[in-house]
Amino acid sequence: MIEHGFTRTSVITRLRRGPLGTHLDALATTLSQHGYAPDSIRRTLRAGDQFGRWLSQYGYAIADVDEALVERYLTTLPRPPVGHWPKAAAGLPHLLRLWRQQDLLPPHISTPSQTEATQWLVRYAQYLEHVCGTAPSTRIAYLRIATRLLAALFGTGRVQWSAVSAQALTDFVRQEATTKHGGGRKLPSIAVRSLLRFLVFRGELSPGLEAVVPTPRQWTHATLPPRLTITEVERVLATCTGGSPKALRNQAILLLLARLGCRAHEVAALCLEDINWYESRVCIRSSKTHRERVLPLLHDVGCAVAAYLQHGRPPTTSRHLFLYCRAPFRPLTDATAISRIATRALVRAGITSHPRLGAHTFRHTAASQMVNQGASFKDVADVLGHRSLQTTGIYAKLDIEALAAVALPWIGDTL
Repeated sequence: MIEHGFTRTSVITRLRRGPLGTHLDALATTLSQHGYAPDSIRRTLRAGDQFGRWLSQYGYAIADVDEALVERYLTTLPRPPVGHWPKAAAGLPHLLRLWRQQDLLPPHISTPSQTEATQWLVRYAQYLEHVCGTAPSTRIAYLRIATRLLAALFGTGRVQWSAVSAQALTDFVRQEATTKHGGGRKLPSIAVRSLLRFLVFRGELSPGLEAVVPTPRQWTHATLPPRLTITEVERVLATCTGGSPKALRNQAILLLLARLGCRAHEVAALCLEDINWYESRVCIRSSKTHRERVLPLLHDVGCAVAAYLQHGRPPTTSRHLFLYCRAPFRPLTDATAISRIATRALVRAGITSHPRLGAHTFRHTAASQMVNQGASFKDVADVLGHRSLQTTGIYAKLDIEALAAVALPWIGDTL
């Protein structure tokens, strides 16, 4: 109803008598259900009413509205900054989306046929998802490298897998590795091998070519994982104090990262039913290992999550735990969003000693604290969800006091 945005009877009557009166009622109801503020609803209704009067003036029906017609309408409005809609049309996308949902607009113009390289990338993406079951973030990373590989091998020409040489693959992987750092230097070789296995699976190549792909040399224990001190963790947590919905949400997210050592995508995937309040447990579901683990819901973590649910989380039908704080209150299902929250909190706390600090820093910190407090590698692996103790072994070097006790004396003392 238009009353969700306006209260003056004269304005409501004018909008209802306009060319899009019934559509504006439906639009206002939809926006209100998605949690939009009255100011936003008013702006959107004004933009819709103005667009409807322009359509009526020039004799257009809703079925005539397409991208070209919308562009023509926008040219009649004052020029906005580059990349923005004109102020008078700022809410127009909501109206167009509603019309598409109601099948009132003509279908989009069909896009040109995909190139042969694009078709192969689509098949490879389906293979990664349905055959290998890889996580979305992994698929995105592999597809980026596969896209660059296809461009390097074939350019815009025809894709001929039988013409691919071992030297071309080697040169590509080495070039890609120069742009990466740390463990990321292995990603190009892993992604290229995955693509080659897909081609073997499709019968385009014979087995064995994946063996020629080089793996950049990397010393497993050459560096220390970036981690925070207990004081630094508390400084970061102190940046999210307050009773605003955003502060309550971010405080709960940071505590899950810092206290339980969760991965960013695990926090993003949390749903309401994953928390057992009676038994003080939380179920962590990992798309990386495809395994679940149950961790104790620590007191401060539980209090922070409960405070967010009671005073910060907007009303919604979504079962995801964490949501955006602005309408339409979509769930934070992307690990990148969680990482951004962690990175910004670290910057606000003045912790910028490492160029790649982020959500995973809290995971390293939680692991190092457990090791330094005497927890076994098996216990640490169970909490972090590691499949292999070898992965947990990188934290052995973080127990500085224990290492100092077994270190050989420096030969310089005897000289």
